[in-house]
Amino acid sequence: MRKIAIFGGTFDPVHWGHLSIAQTAASQFALDRVIWAIDRAPGHKPHSVLASFDQRREMVALATAGRSDFGLLPVDTNPSGTSAIDTLLYLQKSYPGDRWHWIIGSDALQTLPKWHRCAEIGGLCDWLVAPRSGGVGECEDVPKAAESKIHLQTDAVCRRVAEKMAVLDVEIRWQVLSAPSIEISSSRIRRLGAENRELSYLVPEAVRTYIATQNLYQPPAAES
Repeated sequence: MRKIAIFGGTFDPVHWGHLSIAQTAASQFALDRVIWAIDRAPGHKPHSVLASFDQRREMVALATAGRSDFGLLPVDTNPSGTSAIDTLLYLQKSYPGDRWHWIIGSDALQTLPKWHRCAEIGGLCDWLVAPRSGGVGECEDVPKAAESKIHLQTDAVCRRVAEKMAVLDVEIRWQVLSAPSIEISSSRIRRLGAENRELSYLVPEAVRTYIATQNLYQPPAAES
């Protein structure tokens, strides 16, 4: 039985924080494979600030090219933006007999009780939860004492979500990632990109080059 994890997100753009989470999960839980699932059309963000699905997918492909244990969700799995449960059921059918995990941030996990068919997906995989430090600045290392507190806070979030899922008669299994508490946000990268600021310390070089050559995140040209 292999251990496979799904790592879903907008990845607009993918950055070192995403890679750190995926690498930590793969190492900490001896995952055989991490499948990156790019959201096709996230409804919670204005379309005007998003790179296209194909561009975001290409950036993830560039960022993960050096890892044989990382792969992308096949495009035909979500041609119109299928739900998380559809993605998981598709992959379970494609990889029968494997054990499934879902890598997710603690903030996103809190929305699980509102997911489409949450009662079904909740018990189908183990949830590997990445802490979010909240008040820490961009790319700022967190002291050990604060990191321990963040871990406890993340575990408390997981317990609250488990209580809500228990109301639906669903028992969820979770573990908190021992990921470095380094906060990098895609929204900040987009803002810096719009200002033509340096991005090399935030994203892999191949992604930085792609953003530059594709003129991503540039403000629309002013009309004359």
